[in-house]
Amino acid sequence: MCQLIRTVPKSKEALYNFSVWITSDHAINLQFTYFPSELWVFYLEKYPESKHTKRNKFWSMLPQKFLKTCYSRKPTKSLCQKMAEPIEGIHFSSWNPSVETINYWLNDGTELTSRHSLDLHTSDNLTLATRQLADYISEIFNENVNGFSLEWNRYNSKENQMIMDEFCNHPVKDVEITGDTSNDSSKHDVLTLILKNLNGKRKFGLWINPSSDFSFDFGQFKNSLETLDIAYSHWITIQNILDADFKLLIDKWRDGWTPNWKTMTIELNEDIDVDTCVEGEYIDLEPKDYKSKKVVCGNFPIQLNRFEGYFENEWGTVFMHGYHILRSDGFIATIEILDDNYRLGWFRIA
Repeated sequence: MCQLIRTVPKSKEALYNFSVWITSDHAINLQFTYFPSELWVFYLEKYPESKHTKRNKFWSMLPQKFLKTCYSRKPTKSLCQKMAEPIEGIHFSSWNPSVETINYWLNDGTELTSRHSLDLHTSDNLTLATRQLADYISEIFNENVNGFSLEWNRYNSKENQMIMDEFCNHPVKDVEITGDTSNDSSKHDVLTLILKNLNGKRKFGLWINPSSDFSFDFGQFKNSLETLDIAYSHWITIQNILDADFKLLIDKWRDGWTPNWKTMTIELNEDIDVDTCVEGEYIDLEPKDYKSKKVVCGNFPIQLNRFEGYFENEWGTVFMHGYHILRSDGFIATIEILDDNYRLGWFRIA
């Protein structure tokens, strides 16, 4: 019934986010883009089996907009019976969610959202129960989990291995990992195992704070990523990410290497003279032409086009300088450094 409804394109688009969080809590988040939008959060906790006196039905917790549609359709007997069955080993302490209005990140900005929170209990292993609940929701809404968040340092090596086994066999769009072990070098092997197994394919939020002697070969990630968001960079170098420093990155590009990403933003720990990162004859572009691909291509066979430019943001005018690098195949890479104290640089491919 609801499975059929979820195949309708507009209905499928309504479920914006379906993510699993294993942090201080085990939780599943469902973000619906109704107007106003709704967030449903299912919290799983351990609960002694002896206190389970009520077997509540999971279908009673579904968003009312879907239930109203479901009730208007005549379901088949098998589906109706299936919806009425409780999830084995998972129990609801109350059928009524707590509701509050919060600011929630949605579509690259925050907006007011109604959050409906429900507490679920199980006497089973929390990780296995969370996987079971996620599979049940996935079957009902005809959607796969598209986000996964893990606070890895809250769990021992055996627990982290189980989490990897249950949630990292199939890729999800966005992955986030947090955890502060800056004063503990004994868990490096566990963290390396987790980084090798996390299975994100679009955005990877690497918000860990390991000790300064930790290192990881980013070539061991399972997938090529569109965005890598790193919060603590004291243990990371450009060599970690690309096996190259800034100059070698440029040289690899000029020799024909094309990565699987379009833009890399770098917050530098030192000042870099971008003029020392390129070699060869160059042309200084007129200020009005610093964004013009046509002018850059017209300067061939000269490959290096030096520019000075600027852009406006909420803090005012920001100046930058760099090079457009033209290859013989017509591709252009741009390296640019901000002319301020923030030490930000970009490598863009067009």
